[in-house]
Amino acid sequence: MKYKAVIFDLDGTLIETADDIGFYINLILKRYSFPEISLDNVSSIVGWGLKDAMEKALSGAEPDDKKIEKYTEELIKEYALDPVIDTYIYDGIEELLKTIEMKGIKSAVYSNKAHPVTARIVDKLFPPGQFEIVRGAVEGFPKKPSPDGALLIAESLGLKPSEILYVGDSDVDCITAKNGGFDFAAVLWGYRTKEQLEKAGASKFALKPSDLADFLI
Repeated sequence: MKYKAVIFDLDGTLIETADDIGFYINLILKRYSFPEISLDNVSSIVGWGLKDAMEKALSGAEPDDKKIEKYTEELIKEYALDPVIDTYIYDGIEELLKTIEMKGIKSAVYSNKAHPVTARIVDKLFPPGQFEIVRGAVEGFPKKPSPDGALLIAESLGLKPSEILYVGDSDVDCITAKNGGFDFAAVLWGYRTKEQLEKAGASKFALKPSDLADFLI
């Protein structure tokens, strides 16, 4: 095997979540009489966590930091209640996971989404035990692009970063992998263009999930 494990980003990599994130962002925006965002634009503001997405959705409104914190807390609370409305697994992902499982390759999920929400989504969409480790953002712990969370996953798996392929769809994933010493594969069905990913330093690209099997095996 080329790698002993793979760390997957969640949104835009394993699952399509933009419509649900947009729905809950607009719920908060409406609550405080801000203009709603188009669901077509949600993919461009996700990737760095819900606080960052909230800030970008409010660009031009210029609320202070305390209000952004308040709106983000409400967004996370609302989203956590039912994070899987229109969210779905991308075609080909389930087959990919079965393939790498059969080959004995371990898998983990690492997201900038709050950990309880990350865990709930994974539990709802994937079979029990599909991933060895599922990790979301934890208060007081640095988020991506800090490599700390990914390095903790590697340590928990008993592996070195060089033995793990990091897979994601965004610039933040590419930078995280680079910061942690992981090889990185970018998927092109997610929320960033190939040009954006190349600018971030990506050089290995998957047009479809089965391409990732070729990188791993």
